[in-house]
Amino acid sequence: MGFLKLFLIVALVFFLLSETASQQKSKIKTTSRKVPKYSISFMGGFGYVLGSANGDGRGFTSQYNLPGGNLFISDNLGMQQGYGIMTVGKVAIDKKKKTRITGTLGYNLFYNSEDRGRNRTKWHIFNLGAGVEYHFTPKQRQRLFVGYELDYTLTFGAWQSDILYPDGYLSNIYTKFSPASRLGMAATAGMEFRLSRKMDLIVEIRGVWANLFPRNNSYTSQPYDTYINDSKSNSGIELMSRKDIIYMQVVTGITLPLKYK
Repeated sequence: MGFLKLFLIVALVFFLLSETASQQKSKIKTTSRKVPKYSISFMGGFGYVLGSANGDGRGFTSQYNLPGGNLFISDNLGMQQGYGIMTVGKVAIDKKKKTRITGTLGYNLFYNSEDRGRNRTKWHIFNLGAGVEYHFTPKQRQRLFVGYELDYTLTFGAWQSDILYPDGYLSNIYTKFSPASRLGMAATAGMEFRLSRKMDLIVEIRGVWANLFPRNNSYTSQPYDTYINDSKSNSGIELMSRKDIIYMQVVTGITLPLKYK
């Protein structure tokens, strides 16, 4: 249902963008907008996890009392859908102001809940990014742009799940994941619409890979505190597969010009 929701939102966004652009094309001049050198955007929206980190709340697996300690070995992180907010600062660097350097500060919350909350996950992802955007027609009032950025991400969370022990005992446990620092990247396609001289509407579709590298596996001495263990092979620990935290987002918000020269 989450992926279907994302697909419908993306389809609706593109339909509205095309309809708005076609309706406004005959009403306004295409070169009537003054382009700011500095601007800042505030956005929020919906995201859905597509990579191998996606899974249901019953998929928790861990092995205890191994020679190296306790080990989280599940093939996913129980992520699914969530919401996020971000702030993006932009600086135009060329004469025509088509190319812009960007700086991003963002936060995403991904969650998954089943069986009335007995099996659930909650994940927090903070990101700090630097990148570049290209605006095809910056002087128009409706403007298409694409972007790319490199991100530092900090990921941590918790998983509550039913666990069946070898002796047949069923227990419900709550396990915390220690913060994991990773480098990632994001690709963006979006449009801006002029609302007034001091404000634009912005709509974006973002594809994010939050844990591109490095990847680590580690034992822990605590039974209910573990690491995400997103590498297939690391530190002498061999797992079934790696966990890729990849997600799509549809976000919208406002852009404010800060300075024109």
